[in-house]
Order: sequence, then structure tokens, then C-alpha cells
Amino acid sequence: MDIKNVFSVDTVNMKKLFADEQEKCFYIPAYQRPYSWKKDDINRMWEDIVYGLEQLGNSEDYITFLGSVITMHDIKHESIAPIVRGETPSKVMVIIDGQQRLTTMLLLIISLDNAIRKKLTKDNEEALSRVLETLTFVSNMYKSPKNYGLNKSRDYPKIIRAYDDQWATDDDQEKYDSPIARLLKEYINFVANNKNKRKTFVYSVDNVDKDRESHKGINANLGVFKSSIAKFLKDKLDIHKTMIGKTHLLDIEESIFSGADGEGGIKKDIANNQDQKEIFILLLILRFVLQRVFVADIVAKKEEYAFEMFDSLNTTGDPLTAFETFKPKVVEHIGLEAYFSSSSKKHMEQIEDYLKLDPKRRDASTNQLITTFSLSENGKALSKKLREQRIYLRDEYRKIEAKEGFVKNLAIVGKFYNIWNLSNNNPDEIIVNELKNDKVALTCLQFLAKKHIIAIALLSRFYSKSLLDNSNADDFVGAIKTVAAFFVLWRSVRTGTAGIDNCYRGLMSKGVEQPRVRGNDGIEKAQEAILPFCRQKNENNISLKNLKTALRYFLFKGATDGVEIYSKETWLDKIKNIGIYTENKEVCKLMLISAFDGVVSSNQGTGLVEEARSGVSETLNKSFDYLFFQSIEHISPQTNNWSGVSDERKHTLGNLTLLPKSINSSAGNRELKEKELMFKALSAKTLKEQKEHLKNSKVKFGESTESILVQSQHFPYLESLTNLEDWGDEVIEKRTENLGSMIWKKLAVEWLGFEK
Repeated sequence: MDIKNVFSVDTVNMKKLFADEQEKCFYIPAYQRPYSWKKDDINRMWEDIVYGLEQLGNSEDYITFLGSVITMHDIKHESIAPIVRGETPSKVMVIIDGQQRLTTMLLLIISLDNAIRKKLTKDNEEALSRVLETLTFVSNMYKSPKNYGLNKSRDYPKIIRAYDDQWATDDDQEKYDSPIARLLKEYINFVANNKNKRKTFVYSVDNVDKDRESHKGINANLGVFKSSIAKFLKDKLDIHKTMIGKTHLLDIEESIFSGADGEGGIKKDIANNQDQKEIFILLLILRFVLQRVFVADIVAKKEEYAFEMFDSLNTTGDPLTAFETFKPKVVEHIGLEAYFSSSSKKHMEQIEDYLKLDPKRRDASTNQLITTFSLSENGKALSKKLREQRIYLRDEYRKIEAKEGFVKNLAIVGKFYNIWNLSNNNPDEIIVNELKNDKVALTCLQFLAKKHIIAIALLSRFYSKSLLDNSNADDFVGAIKTVAAFFVLWRSVRTGTAGIDNCYRGLMSKGVEQPRVRGNDGIEKAQEAILPFCRQKNENNISLKNLKTALRYFLFKGATDGVEIYSKETWLDKIKNIGIYTENKEVCKLMLISAFDGVVSSNQGTGLVEEARSGVSETLNKSFDYLFFQSIEHISPQTNNWSGVSDERKHTLGNLTLLPKSINSSAGNRELKEKELMFKALSAKTLKEQKEHLKNSKVKFGESTESILVQSQHFPYLESLTNLEDWGDEVIEKRTENLGSMIWKKLAVEWLGFEK
């Protein structure tokens, strides 16, 4: 492949970039962010240029380099909207990177041009006539002559912006509403009017209809340049003296400056005329900008090549996200006028609202949104590469017939992401309402939101279903519980992930062709094929029943490590030997919350529980980060194990419970009798009972510890731990099996649909 067919690179000065091709214009596409440079950026550019001009006295080859500009030559004018066919400039360069530099450079050019023009009296023009030809091609920096069309004398602004502006030779069709295009057009008209000779150009924002702050911003930057130029003329008035022997470097003949005899010429005229001296200095600056300020001009043949180049070279700015480059494609398809009243606009605004919630994480949030959306939409596992995401959105939108459904689903995924994030940070009334006041589902969602992001695509499909008018959202809250149960059962029996992500991806993209489950009788049973869960392949027929079947099948046959879970016995046999505390604390925590839900202490053994009547000791509806559940406490401490507790058992489920952080810190590595007393005090049903435990025990706590215990709430699930006399490996293993049985009944049977 010839690299020239991909992009070309040239190092060019400002004259070549802007002026040498008169009908070459620049176009800011809709996905580009607004012009945003501030005073510090303006001052930095000005200082670089002034420094470069001063260095010419020491180094004849000195240039000022402003970085790179990346554009795409839009030969067919496909990027331009709105457009008057036949009246666009002959060469349109779509700006991929460099909008800020190009816009700011034109502000500087205008500022210098106007500073010169307002000093041009008739005498000054005559004295400086041989160097004033600079102004004739400076005008081509900010305008492009259009010599055909309805009005043959029309000059176009050199840069315009998509949607806000439109090149046209007819007064009724031309439109320049963006800050830079409006400013350039006003300056073009200002210079063309002979009545404005020797006047200062003032850009007024009084009649701006929209985006007034952006217009004020660009006007403020124009003011910064004007002030900087005035200060330079005051502080550096003698700079022309250092340029006497260097004017050839700026393409000014030395004879013009010094005269044929070395005594006349402009040098003599400006020595005694302040205005002429200042004009000449301003012309020197202009010449330097035109001849000695360079950029790397990178021109790509295709938009994706331009973005690839931009992403590779960009080290300081923020790359445009895939969503920002996608939005113009939607507007282009619908049409600018129709877009403003379309449903797609509403959906796009919902996405933007979500991405604005956390500006610092905008890029990461967009990246996650697109990768999740691709899985939800058509089951495609998309990488996090910007180029791949941009191409995916563009191509998928282009080829799909039901385009509004595509955009709507993207908005739904974004809305669900907001629920997902807020469930942990701020589970307000809106979130609870979305879950139909099912607080157990909220606890499960909070648990999943900790680390199980792969589940968002799947759950977003059930969320989408819940938004339908005829839906009661039962499947949505049921799916949250089902996925939470699947994740717990999967991760609790192994030290790795064993390909769990591939289970989700396969379900979204392909479904399950031949699902099989094994019953309690040990016989495998074939189930009906399950269709893919992504929208494009199965928009209306996803069901909670099929989800449960698929996830049970994955537990049985989906793991890459060959572990098969198809019954309570197979699961309990595995968890006995897994140190779940060290493997996955979030999974461990939900297991304990589930085990303690609706149980009371059992008299069948130390640490054991049994099912209680409805409404007793409810823990699953308290939220995942409830005060009681802030930390996981080892009954036999992590260090200084009690006698009879091995390292293999100390991190297993049976040696763990839940406590608030303050109590956990106090419990720490205490001896057996101290822990036993603490659990008695915390599980006491009355204050009197608690005080009797503390008073009658031979163990005595310090004042601060006793205060913590007295002020704490009631912990019913600790009642089974009030006699730890025989605590050891055998008790821990029995307790693991006991708690595991409670977990299995809740998660596997009730939520996942196992037989028993």
C-alpha cells in the first residue's frame, strides 16, 4: 500500500496554509467541541511569536512551530451541512485536529491587520507603499473570494462550522452564526467599506441570538491580542533596529528598508514618524507570522485515517469520543430541520445528559457506554479502541433500517448506566421507583455494580422491556436477582473467573442452541433453544424464564475450568474448600447477607442457623452497604489463629460474619472468650440482657469498647455465635455447609430456578 494514498504530511507556513490557495477553506464538523481557548492560551501563542521574531537577530533559520493540523480533503462535500450545491468553495478541508490553533491564528491576523489599517493615512500609505502589499495577501488569510454564483462579488469566511453556518452567494441563503464565521464575515464587510478606513474594528455580540457566551469568549480573545499588540509597540518600539540586516529573511528587500544608497528608504521615513514606525513594526510581525510560523499540515484521505493519526499524535488534548463523532451522522440522516423535532434528538440528549454527569470521566464513561451498547444492540464484543468504536457506530447506523431504534437503545443503555452508578452512590427515590420498590433487587444491583460491569448489556435489555407501556417490570427486577445469584454461585466455587464474561457475550450474540440441565436425579435434560438476547436479533422475546435456563446451563457446562454446578451438593462440596474472603470480598459479603436473611439461631450446633418465619431478621432488603454490613469479620482471627483452626479454613464462609467497621476494629484479634462475650452483647434482645452479659462475665472490656457495644444496634444473626467453646475446623466446615444451604435455597432455588 502506498502511504500517500492514506495521508500526506508537509511542513507549511501560515501563508501557504491559509493564503496561497485562495478558494481553500476550512470546515469545522459538528462533532468538534466549541472553540475554548482562553487568555492564557492566547498569551502563550503571542509570546512564542514574539520570541521567534526576536530570535531572528541571532539565528537566521529560526522558526516558530505551533504543532500539527490534521484535516481531510472533502472532495465531494459530503461533510458539509447545510449546503448550497454549486456554491461551496472549490477546496474544503474538514478539520479533525487544530481548530483551536487555526481559529486563534485568524484572530491574530485580524488584530494585526486592523492595527495597521487604522494608522494608514494618505501620507503613511505613500511612505510605506512598497511594503503595504503585504496587506493584499493577508486578506486571503481570513477570506476566500467566490467569483461565481448568484452574487459574483461575494467573499466567504475562511472557516465556518457545521449546522451553524452556510456558504452562499445569496443574502437569503448565506448563514454565519458560529462565533468564528460571524466574526470573520463582519471583518470582511468592515474592511470592504471605505467609510471604515482608519477605524478600529469592534465585534459586537449585542445581536447574537444563541450561544452568546461563546461569542463573548472569542471577542475577549480578540481583545487580548489587541492589548498585547499595543503593549508590544510600547515596550519593543526599537525592534526594527535589530531587523535592519535581517529583513530579507521576511522577504523584504533590504533596499526598500535602507534605500539604494543605504541612507534613504523606509529607514529614513520611520525614524521621524511614530505612526509609520509602528506600522512598519506591525508589518514585520505580520511577515514573520506569514513566513516563519509553521505547522505540520497532515491531510488524510479518509476520516478514519485522520482520527487514527490524531489519536496517535495527541498527547495534551482530549480526543473526540465515538459519541461526539456519531452525533453528526444522526443529524445528517434525519436532516437538520427535521432533527430538532425528532425522537432521535430526544434520545441523543438523554445520552448527552448521562455523559455530562461526571465531566472528568467523560471519555471513560463514553468508552464503557459504547462497548456495552454494542453487546446489547447486536452482540458484538467491541474493544476500547476509539477508532473501532467510531467505525462501529458509523457503519452500524448506516446499514440498519430502523435507525431510531438504534439510537433509542443507545439512550436506554445510557439511562441504565446511570441507574447502575447511582445505585451505589445515591439510591434515591427515582432509582427505587425504577426497581418498583423492590429493595432486595436494589441490594443485588448494588452488589453487581461493584465489579460485574459485563452484566450491564444483559440487564439493559430487561430494563428496556420494563419501559414498555404494558410491562410491570417484574422481569427486570427478577433479572437483577437472577444475575446476582449466577455471579455468586459461579465465583464462590473457584479462584479465577473461568470464562464468565464469555457466557454473557455468547448469550447476547448467539443465545444457547442446545441448553442442557441436570436434575437432582442426575439425568441430563435437553431444553428448548434460547434465542440471542441482543436487540437486533431478538427485540421482543427475551424472558426471565429463558435467562434462568441459560444461566443454569452455564453453571453446568459453561466454565472453562470444567467445574460443573447442577445441584446443592455439587456447589456445597466446592465452597467448603474455597477461601472466599480472599478470593472475592463482594461475593463473600452477599453470601453472608443472603445466609443471614430470614434466619434464627439453631440449637443443632455452634454457629448454625435455621429458617425463621416471614419478616424475622431481614437482611437482603437493607442495601449492600448497610451499616451492619460494612465489614467482614473473621470469627477466629486472621492472625493468631485460635487452637484448632487451620489456615485452610480461616477464610472460608463458616469462619466469617458481618459487623460494622467500628465494632470490627474493636473485635480484631481478640481471644475466644472476648469474642464470645461481644457476640452475646450484640445479639442481646434487651438492654437489660446486654448489661447482665457484660456484668457477669469474667472478661472485662475497656470503657471505649463497652461504650461501642452498648450503643450498637441489635444483631440477631450473631446469636448463633454466643458459644464458641468448640470452635475449630469441624465446626467451621459444618457452618459453611449450613450457611451455604440457606444461600442455595434463596439464590439458586428462588432466584435461578433450580429444583431444590
